[in-house]
Amino acid sequence: MAWWITDPGRARFEQAAIAELAEGAGWLSGIRWYVGDGLALCVDFDVSHGAEKFSMTMTYSALHPHAPPRVVPRDGGRLSGHQYADGQMCLEYRSDNWVPDITGAMLVESTHRLIAGERGEGNRRVPSAHHTTLGQRTRGQPFRFVLMPQAEQRLASIPEGTSVEALMSEKMRSRTFVSTLVAMDGEAVVGAWELGTVGSSQYPARVVSLNPDTAKRGLTVDQLATMLGRVGLEEDGRSVRTPGDGVFVVLASPGDWVAYHVYDHDGVRNGAEYRTLPITDQGRRLPEAYDALIGKTVGIVGAGSLGSKVTVMLARTGIGRFVLIDDDVLLPGNLVRNELGLAAIGVHKVDALADRLTAVRGKVEVTKRRVPLGGQESSGTTESVMSELAGCDVIVDATADPHAFNFCAAVALRNRRPLVWGEVFAGGIGGLVARVRPDLEPEPQAARSQIAAWFETRGIPAQADPDADPYGGGPCGTWVADDAEVSVVAAHLARLATDALARAADTIFPSPAYVIALRAGWMFTAPFETWPIDLQGATEWAPETTAASIEESLTLIRELMPAVADDDDQPAA
Repeated sequence: MAWWITDPGRARFEQAAIAELAEGAGWLSGIRWYVGDGLALCVDFDVSHGAEKFSMTMTYSALHPHAPPRVVPRDGGRLSGHQYADGQMCLEYRSDNWVPDITGAMLVESTHRLIAGERGEGNRRVPSAHHTTLGQRTRGQPFRFVLMPQAEQRLASIPEGTSVEALMSEKMRSRTFVSTLVAMDGEAVVGAWELGTVGSSQYPARVVSLNPDTAKRGLTVDQLATMLGRVGLEEDGRSVRTPGDGVFVVLASPGDWVAYHVYDHDGVRNGAEYRTLPITDQGRRLPEAYDALIGKTVGIVGAGSLGSKVTVMLARTGIGRFVLIDDDVLLPGNLVRNELGLAAIGVHKVDALADRLTAVRGKVEVTKRRVPLGGQESSGTTESVMSELAGCDVIVDATADPHAFNFCAAVALRNRRPLVWGEVFAGGIGGLVARVRPDLEPEPQAARSQIAAWFETRGIPAQADPDADPYGGGPCGTWVADDAEVSVVAAHLARLATDALARAADTIFPSPAYVIALRAGWMFTAPFETWPIDLQGATEWAPETTAASIEESLTLIRELMPAVADDDDQPAA
């Protein structure tokens, strides 16, 4: 039901306010109230200025007084420099500063001030208080040139009246063509994405430095070529006119840039002007401690719902090298929780996840192993996978599989690597995340045993059914975990992994393991309830070495490698 029917008092107040304004203002006349389309309350009014009269219509919002009315010229014309494309006046009271106390009468007054201000002495332009966002400025602009800070600096160094060779990379997404400079004068430029990024095409380009007064926008192909010839760049002008492959031309002067893509279509040379999106330095977007993540390698065992999310989260922290281990193939049923999408169905998860990392980060190094760690594989294959993990700076076990954990724990212990693991409890009622670091927490198997004991002391088996579906029936009946719930556990797991790399011994987590509730029931009294688990008995992560064990090792070397023993197992002279 229309607001003016349910709130007649406010409707009467609006009418009275405009009537009172008309009585005291000689410039306001022609007041007429009526009901428009959709039961919208409307009022026509005339604003006079000098010998001119401007007929306007104000239509109240269906959500009035919580949203502003719309004021437009009644003839649909344009009478101000402060009008939206659809003719609506951009007044002092808008969506960005609207409060329910503002009345229609105040908008009528604002309309008069705008008209009078623009038609005063000298027909001056009324200053605008309207600040558009980047998204608003680029609406309706399908061709966009992303200018990164380093490219802008390079453009500024080109002498005026000269040009240099360049390389432009372009991607098309959502019916939008986005280009960026990736090389200038033979040297790479840090662009919006790396050269050779999947889905991008490369085009030759000429970057031209011009006098700031030179007209750069709205040029046809002939006008662009003529302008280049006029500033002494005849060869560049000829390349624009000559049919052939597509070429970009970037026109630059201090603080002003525009790009054109010139190409052939149906035997005709065409040009498209690109809207420039200068990217300013946005400052630090990640904690300073995350600088330590650059160059680190993370091993992810399990690319399912939990592992796929953790992997992408870690990529966003700045990590650029991954070892992904999983033999599974993405199936339609996985889409409700996995980070991967419809296009990856039928593809090995590690392969599709590698593509996802490229889409998120651009340049990323990924080692993919389509192997079920702890599954039925040859010992040689298992050993090679463990060798890959041994080279990682942190290992993440996202399988919730005790067999896989055993192998991850062995690699972590022998190679002194932090191990992070987690799981979503059966039925999705909650989850567990844990992290152990060499010498600072118990070795992985001891830590896992302590966590199991922690559950046992509360009368709750750590895993009542090892074969239970973690997304199906749970300890409190059938309840299937959804994407958001798995994401909660994944986010905590990713935080533990980044903390182990970024802060080493100076962790922000006082406990090495946490149990997190996603809903009330079982051992939890409320959602988001958190139970820290402290682990005791941290020892040095190294096999115990004694004189007897050293002698036994030497005996084995003598037996198995006699040639080496003969050469090297001798006391120094």
